[in-house]
Amino acid sequence: MLLLIHVWLTIHHYQVNDIPWVIRQLFDVDEENNIPTWFSSANLLLAAGLTLVLAADKWQSHDRWRVHWMLLGWGFLLLSLDEMAGLHESVNVVTEASWAIYALPLVLLLAIIFFRFLYNLPVRTASLLILSGLIFLGGAIGVELYTEPYLYNDELDTLAYNLWTPIEEGMEMYGVILFQYAILEYMGADREFAIKIRFSRHD
Repeated sequence: MLLLIHVWLTIHHYQVNDIPWVIRQLFDVDEENNIPTWFSSANLLLAAGLTLVLAADKWQSHDRWRVHWMLLGWGFLLLSLDEMAGLHESVNVVTEASWAIYALPLVLLLAIIFFRFLYNLPVRTASLLILSGLIFLGGAIGVELYTEPYLYNDELDTLAYNLWTPIEEGMEMYGVILFQYAILEYMGADREFAIKIRFSRHD
């Protein structure tokens, strides 16, 4: 819904009649401290909460991959804070290069660290987690790099650029939602975890 509102406001502004910036900014997915930002931050925070609950259970049972689950949870927590504070944008201020370029080596490092972790998960869970990651990174890094020329050519205030931003943010949002689904499904398939949840409710 937020993405559709952004698209409608954008098309109406550039093709029909000017819309006051106060209204556009409130729903602009490329701006900070507005409704889409709050939603994305809450979305990432929910992913962090689910993962950290699972990580805590894995830690108590001394699971082999408990550290990886914990890293995932803390990673999403940091992403949530970054979404709200816009910390990654500060990289663009310090250097002329996009922050997405510096993110590529980190993504490669994380892929190496989590390779065996994913290999030892159920095939469906691993597939969903990988797919969610590809969708998220495709938006956060792929579309970000693709739209860099708009920044260098001072074309951010154009219809074309403002129709690319909901694609970028939409991929990020959907990637996180798919991750949440994968975690919930994994929790549901874990009988021991489900039993613990039932007992905790009775207590």
